[in-house]
Amino acid sequence: MTKNERKTLTVIILTLITMAAEITFGYFTNSMALLADGWHMGTHAFALSITFFAYMMIRKYQYSEKLAFGSGKFSPLAGFASAILLALSGVWILYESAERFFNPLEINFNEAILVAAIGLSVNALCAFIMGGHAHSHRHAHQHESQSGHKHEDFNFKSAYLHILADALTSLLAIAALILGKYAGLNFLDSLVGFLGGALICSWALGLIKATGKILADYEDPALKEELITTLKEAGTKIEYLHIWNTGQGKYAAVIKCSAKQSAEEIKALISAQAEFDLINVEKTI
Repeated sequence: MTKNERKTLTVIILTLITMAAEITFGYFTNSMALLADGWHMGTHAFALSITFFAYMMIRKYQYSEKLAFGSGKFSPLAGFASAILLALSGVWILYESAERFFNPLEINFNEAILVAAIGLSVNALCAFIMGGHAHSHRHAHQHESQSGHKHEDFNFKSAYLHILADALTSLLAIAALILGKYAGLNFLDSLVGFLGGALICSWALGLIKATGKILADYEDPALKEELITTLKEAGTKIEYLHIWNTGQGKYAAVIKCSAKQSAEEIKALISAQAEFDLINVEKTI
């Protein structure tokens, strides 16, 4: 087991323990904010498990001949699956918060505030652990090409967003419960739950869009335009050029062109812009 896998497993265990505590106390104290935080942690523990499994698959199949472009797409695939779970949890919070707003229940504020504070502390600890994970992983799995393209580890990003979502719901829960207890603003418990759910859905949709493009072999328009400019400046006449992300910040390119340069020279011009798993050059007479 790698260092990053151990860190992820540690966060999963901490999340599960806190989830059990928050759901239990949220149920007995009738706090929607606390229940939302607890169930968030449940879905996030599952999502983090996907992250953990994805890292194992990336390591296991990194050099497998069965995968045409290696294990790079395991990262966006795991990120996409986690983003779906993140979106579903956000939708559930929106629904439950609306339900509690129109049908409020009595809240036991002291117990709810205590457990929410514990939850926030655990979230902060998990964020610290995964923060170190992010630092080491950026060196191993992110790079910036000469043209300025930055590439993300979507497996890590999805896990980190889940932790941030947990921290957000914990923080909002504490604020709502304190205002409910001391200012009598009980409706804030449902309101902050609704706002938190909306923000979480927004995060999830952004991640779904980013990872979905990689899984669907969506062409990178910015990098493609840069390659076209570079090749034209070198006197290459392009008939067609297709470029797509193979995962882990690497690309594949297929080009048909006429040029004075050899196929190897054209490949060198292309590979200078980013890191490629495959460059297929077809020259016409």
